[in-house]
Amino acid sequence: MKAIIILSTLILFACISYAQIETYGRYTVKGTVEPNINIFAKKKISEKFDLTYFSLVGQKWSEALIGFSYSPKKWLSIGLSTGIEHNPAVYRLGGSIWIGKGKTSLLMLGEKGDGKDNYFYKTILSYKASEKFTVGAIAWRFHGLGPVVKYTKDDLTLWFMPAYDLEFNVQRLILGLSIKI
Repeated sequence: MKAIIILSTLILFACISYAQIETYGRYTVKGTVEPNINIFAKKKISEKFDLTYFSLVGQKWSEALIGFSYSPKKWLSIGLSTGIEHNPAVYRLGGSIWIGKGKTSLLMLGEKGDGKDNYFYKTILSYKASEKFTVGAIAWRFHGLGPVVKYTKDDLTLWFMPAYDLEFNVQRLILGLSIKI
């Protein structure tokens, strides 16, 4: 599965318009650090349509999704994707909505695989306080609910998120690095 994700990522990189690699560690208080790496890429097809790609590799989970996003307005983008996951049923479906104006944006991501509990969500409300600093709030399944602070310089973004996971009743600290390529 991981080989398929890596190969599809390399093929996609040959024709991308935008890509970002993100790596982070998720630390659970009195626990261990769980590393994660993911890649998001898109290729403009027309003025309003993009081909999108997302892959994720963690210690116990991996997935790859490919899809389309539609932007009827500059401040709105809606996406649908499908792909494979590290699960015997294999299939995975995803959707996204991005709304943004000025310094404020809202991103909502959702995914569903086979099984009642095989779903994922991530919602981020962000405010770009300056050229280098962004602050926000995130609700992120398997990570938690909490504030996020991002520092960006050139194509690198360092971010930090203290969170409380309501589903598992644990505190988490997440430290990440995003790189535009």
